[in-house]
Amino acid sequence: MASYNNPHRHNKHIVSVPKVYDWLNSTDTFNIKINMQCKCQRNNGIIQADNYQYYAISDGIKSIYTNEDELQEYGDRGILDPASVSYMNLFINGILQPQNQYEVKKGRLIFTSGDVPERGSPIILQFITLQLS
Repeated sequence: MASYNNPHRHNKHIVSVPKVYDWLNSTDTFNIKINMQCKCQRNNGIIQADNYQYYAISDGIKSIYTNEDELQEYGDRGILDPASVSYMNLFINGILQPQNQYEVKKGRLIFTSGDVPERGSPIILQFITLQLS
C-alpha cells in the first residue's frame, strides 16, 4: 500500500534554499473601523499632516545612508528621528519596502537584509507627522 494514499499520514516537506517566493493571486476586501479618542482640547477636529521625504540615489554598494547622501535639491532636513514622526515609508525605485528590511535612526537609514538597492535606484524615505491643529 502506498503511503501517500493514507489520509492519516502527515506529509512533511523540507525546503532548503536561501529564499522562497510564494505568490497568490487574490482580491480581498477588509473593512476596518478605528475609534480614535483624544483627551485634549479640540480645535475643529482638524488633523494637520506634515509630509517630508528624504531623497538619495543608491550607489549599489552602501547599506547605510546618512544626511550627507540627501539630494539637497529635494530637501534639506535629513533623516528625521523616528520618535518625532507618526510613521515612515521607504520606497526603492518607487516600490514600498517591508519594514523588516531596514532600520531608521536619526541621521541614518540602514538596510538590514544584506541586499542593497541597485546602482542608480532612487531611495525615498517618507516621514508623516500628524498633529491636532
